[in-house]
Amino acid sequence: MSKRDTYTITASRSDAWWALTVSGPRLKRSYHTQVKRLEQSEEMARDLVAAMLDVGVSEIDADFELTVTDDEVAAELEATLTTRLAATLVKQKAAEATQATVADLARRGYVHRDIGYLLGMSHQAVGKLLNEAEKGTAASADDASTHSAALPLKEKLDQLCMTRDTEALFRSYLLEVAAGDPADRKLNRLRALGGQLRHDKRRRLTDT
Repeated sequence: MSKRDTYTITASRSDAWWALTVSGPRLKRSYHTQVKRLEQSEEMARDLVAAMLDVGVSEIDADFELTVTDDEVAAELEATLTTRLAATLVKQKAAEATQATVADLARRGYVHRDIGYLLGMSHQAVGKLLNEAEKGTAASADDASTHSAALPLKEKLDQLCMTRDTEALFRSYLLEVAAGDPADRKLNRLRALGGQLRHDKRRRLTDT
């Protein structure tokens, strides 16, 4: 399979418009165009490339990557998007870990209210997770719990494949805050922190 071409779109503000510079393979030079909104950039760039190559638009099977000329804005966007992606991954991993642990505790004979108390969630939420597992929507929970239930917290966090910044945040505010405490106190402090964050949407980890 041949490698797809990739064209670069560089955007800069020009009054109420966005000035675009398009460059890439098979183009003799960079070309300029403009759009009113950034969401129109790829379509406009694709039309421009097709015109310059004298082919139909449908023949342009390529990727288009957009950036902005302002380096500070570009860096800020990259950091924010990376953080949002990391947050999404962590949320997904947390959901998987919760499903696995709920299923494991239920198999051990724990009742819904005890599971909810230990995990800092309602017993209704526990019941919902178990119902989903029974319906097969959480079919992977059994395997995940078999391999991870006995792992210490640090090793579980290491498996999340988070960015270094996100991992540092977790270590700093979820692990070191309880460093040296016995296991039961660590769990209590972690649950307390989770409750504070859950009940106060404006609270940040750095406020703790």
